[in-house]
Amino acid sequence: MKRAAVTQKKREAWLDYARIFAILCVICCHAVENYYGAVVSGNERIDFVPWIVENTLFTIGRLGVPLFLAISGTLLLNREKDVFSFYKKSVLPLIVTTEIWAILNYFFAVAVYRREFSFTGLLKQMLFLDDSPLSHMWYMPMIIGLYIFVPFLSKIFQQYGQIEYYIIPLLLVAFGSVIIPTLTVFLNEDVLGVHRIALKINTAFGGGVYGLYFVVGFFIGRKGLLKKIKATYLLLAMVFCLFINTIGQYYIYQHQFYTWDDLLWYTSAPIFVMGLVLFEIFRRLGKYLKNINYPVVTNLAKSTFGIYLLHNPVRLLCSSYLPMDGLNEMLKIIILFVASLGISIIILLPFMLKWKKAGKILFYIK
Repeated sequence: MKRAAVTQKKREAWLDYARIFAILCVICCHAVENYYGAVVSGNERIDFVPWIVENTLFTIGRLGVPLFLAISGTLLLNREKDVFSFYKKSVLPLIVTTEIWAILNYFFAVAVYRREFSFTGLLKQMLFLDDSPLSHMWYMPMIIGLYIFVPFLSKIFQQYGQIEYYIIPLLLVAFGSVIIPTLTVFLNEDVLGVHRIALKINTAFGGGVYGLYFVVGFFIGRKGLLKKIKATYLLLAMVFCLFINTIGQYYIYQHQFYTWDDLLWYTSAPIFVMGLVLFEIFRRLGKYLKNINYPVVTNLAKSTFGIYLLHNPVRLLCSSYLPMDGLNEMLKIIILFVASLGISIIILLPFMLKWKKAGKILFYIK
């Protein structure tokens, strides 16, 4: 009992709440995408009001991944880690979980999408040589890649912890991975007659835009990077970025430039700002959230990775088999959101409460 109490105290409530909010964003994003995806790709046109609602919800949903990456950076870069110990305790289990789901998702696609089974195709997905048939699995090789460098980054940050040391590389990665891709949306040959531009200095070694979220999240969560900025200004920045992103995306929609969805991806400057500002807001709420840290919050936070793995196949099944013909589109989105979240939690409950070892292997519950 004492041991459990100690473990409970080590958890930071604001990170648990941020993690829960992040998974709600991801589920919202995919529930909206079920219908808004056709609009973004140009296969469907809708009226202005439903477009505004769906685009806003979809954009907010995109904040889930930035939050997850900032949380990971905050937790993993906060102290030095032994390389082999970290690989054994964190990287290897993550790879095992990913491989299990690579197999499960492949057979899911064979059964649900009626795809022909190919051992070569399965092997390519297990070796990270091909994309998963389920879109959300792109996150797995990306986070594994970041985890591999965590022991080295954590050692560097403990030795040289001041943000001033990293201004040049962080700005360079931000310029190449966020600013240029955002500007390119409006500087491509379809819009202003300019060819797509890209930074010739390769910043991929630093994790690109995902590494940027990871590292800046650490400096926000542990070094107080944004603590001197007034909350009012942070909120205004979020509203402004949402407004600017919406205007930009509507411009693209109205002019039917359907090949450009970068404003809805993590390389979008407004999404970058909104995601990290939101993370700072959760950090500031920490002093209040620690007083409402119930066991259900802890258990749900521990299970967000499992919910992430489960929710998309659940959504696909629900969208295919739930009788929703004739329903309002917003109601369909709400149903998919509730079903994806609720069914995923129900599946995970025995792994959270009883089969904990299996939960660690299958769903990376920790």
